[in-house]
Amino acid sequence: MNFNLNKRNYFLIPMLLSLICVLIITLSNNFPLSWDIYTHINYSLAYLHNGITSVDYLLNAPNGKTIGYPPLFHMVLILTSFVSGTKLIDAARILQVLLSLCNVFTICYVAKEFYDEKVAFFAGILLLSSFMVTRLFLPIPETLAMIFFTLSVFFYYKASTESNYKFSILTAIFAMVTLITHFSSFIYLMLLLFVLMIVQTAILRKFDAIEYYIYVILPVFLLGIVSLVVLFVVSSSHLTQLLSGIISIINNPFDLFMGQVAMGLERYVRCVGIPLIFSIVGLYFSFKKKEFLFVSLWALIAFLITNLHWFGIPVYTFRLLLYLLVPMVILGGYAISNILDNVQNEKRNMATILTIALIILSFVLCIVHINDPSVNIYSSSTEQSTYQIAPPTSEEVEVLNWFEKEDVQNKSILINNLFFGTVISSVDEIPIHYGFDVYTNKSLTKSSYNSLNEENIGYIVYDKSLILNDSDDYNYLDVQFVNGSYYPSYYFTKKITDDNFNNIKLQHTEKEFENDRFIICKVI
Repeated sequence: MNFNLNKRNYFLIPMLLSLICVLIITLSNNFPLSWDIYTHINYSLAYLHNGITSVDYLLNAPNGKTIGYPPLFHMVLILTSFVSGTKLIDAARILQVLLSLCNVFTICYVAKEFYDEKVAFFAGILLLSSFMVTRLFLPIPETLAMIFFTLSVFFYYKASTESNYKFSILTAIFAMVTLITHFSSFIYLMLLLFVLMIVQTAILRKFDAIEYYIYVILPVFLLGIVSLVVLFVVSSSHLTQLLSGIISIINNPFDLFMGQVAMGLERYVRCVGIPLIFSIVGLYFSFKKKEFLFVSLWALIAFLITNLHWFGIPVYTFRLLLYLLVPMVILGGYAISNILDNVQNEKRNMATILTIALIILSFVLCIVHINDPSVNIYSSSTEQSTYQIAPPTSEEVEVLNWFEKEDVQNKSILINNLFFGTVISSVDEIPIHYGFDVYTNKSLTKSSYNSLNEENIGYIVYDKSLILNDSDDYNYLDVQFVNGSYYPSYYFTKKITDDNFNNIKLQHTEKEFENDRFIICKVI
């Protein structure tokens, strides 16, 4: 190839193209990608105001909601907000850019260490061509954990192939950092390393792989024991909850990755994209030359894990594809490097033309991916309907702006759309009460002024768009509980109008705001 790749510039083009793509999607949206980030902003606010805690008092006020994530990501979000001098929601948009670039660099670096700079370059280019790269643009704990996850696998490879204990320690360190970032990623990492150790021992006859695996597990195990002792001293109730969760995971570890029916073959191929083709070619070269075998085994094991539904285990295939993508693009980069070496021996210019074509193709595909509606718009499904939950719509932005100007005096709100309630809570730092159907039921004492005042409920928000499909079967306006994928939603039996709104409006509330979709009533 006519251009030179060395230790200083091999990652520049993949990172530059990634930067362009992530800036396009970040600057074209006023809010961060995904709905999950609003929950994590809430958790960050809990840490910011209460220190290290296990309860977020802004959600499910006044009792609070148990924080179900390790704290590292939230600490990083707070630090980003502090350094940039921005709100947490703007800090999340900054993290979109930083985390995506860090992941691209990490994958390129690991690919270079596995083989050479040329493989690293093409791994980075292939990464951009896959739809799954959009998962690395999300400002969520898993995106941060992917950096440590990739490094953990790499250092385990170094430990088992170079017989060096220091790499085992580095593996353990990055595994523990993964643990305090994203628990599911940690469980997957431990499972992957265990399977790799078994395969290395049984197939590659590397019996010292067991020894180095033990050196990885021991520090993690000891840290876990110390953490349990500290938790027992701080809060025995939280220790009980944690132990019950650990026992549940031991009994059925794949529960962490379940929650979706098997992905169809067509969608599977579309999500992975071009790297799937080149990784198959990479497997051929790897087994033919008897080199690059660790990455080949890593890719094959990850592929089997994403398809565990073949064995009756309904894993969450889409999310697991992200863990398959890393070894797949590295293997694909290895394949392209071999192909171009063969081409270059015969037609030097052809190798350069193919390289430029691949760069352009991958960049164009990445632009197409970031403009996919599923990347920009997030929805939730209930038994009644599917509705957008992120980013906030124009009507929702009007509500956010209204609450920003309102002096809520630490009062909490009731809302029948808890997804948007979480957004309000994270953006405007307002406590959210659960149980909309209970507190707005006029026949229950919970809806009385004294009860609302005791609960510190100051506002009731009605999302008028949530209407039952069979609303014609009802003669009056009422509220009905409807199950959902994460939160329940509270639907109205009829369309809300000026004529019937008083049927559900509490007497001791006053309408303060209304737009095409929402009504806000204040408890007076």
